[in-house]
Amino acid sequence: MSDIRRSFIKIGGDLAIDFANTGAMHAWVDLIDFLELRGALTRADGAELRAMGERDARRCAAAFTQGLQLRETVRAMLGAMAAKRHLQAMWIAEVNQALSWGAGADRLVRHETGWRVGFTPAQNEPLRVLSPIARSIADLAALGRAAEIRKCANPRCVLYFRDRSRARRRRWCSMAVCGNRMKVAAHSRRHGRRRPA
Repeated sequence: MSDIRRSFIKIGGDLAIDFANTGAMHAWVDLIDFLELRGALTRADGAELRAMGERDARRCAAAFTQGLQLRETVRAMLGAMAAKRHLQAMWIAEVNQALSWGAGADRLVRHETGWRVGFTPAQNEPLRVLSPIARSIADLAALGRAAEIRKCANPRCVLYFRDRSRARRRRWCSMAVCGNRMKVAAHSRRHGRRRPA
């Protein structure tokens, strides 16, 4: 497992959101570690894909680069969804392409005023690892506004999450990370900071 695995956080409530929230990913193995940690790959699949990275480094590196591009697309889509804006056609095209890389994948297709997921044929290559992420963002896109995608209310935080709280009022990516910091900062502003004597 790569050292970067420790930086993977699971606060988004969805595979695609957690993928968008990842920090630095430097190599194929980081992508495999992320997918395995999130349950999108079994340990056996992860081992097979790591070995594929050694056998066919060029194609796996190209798939990794495609993964980074997909992450940027997912971030753009989440930003639009959080702001209640329409999804751009080029994002949908990228997601549909990534869906087609999977072993028996789905595609986002126009359905009345939103999107629905439809089946496409399988392909077998390193790019297939991106299919679960594409399926995850496709499912969120198909939900539309009901997905309740939000960006953390901390202006310094770049993380997204899916608000599944009962009241739909969650504001922070994590109470332990941003919520407490922002509440302490607000308390300090309201009550003034006491200076040591």
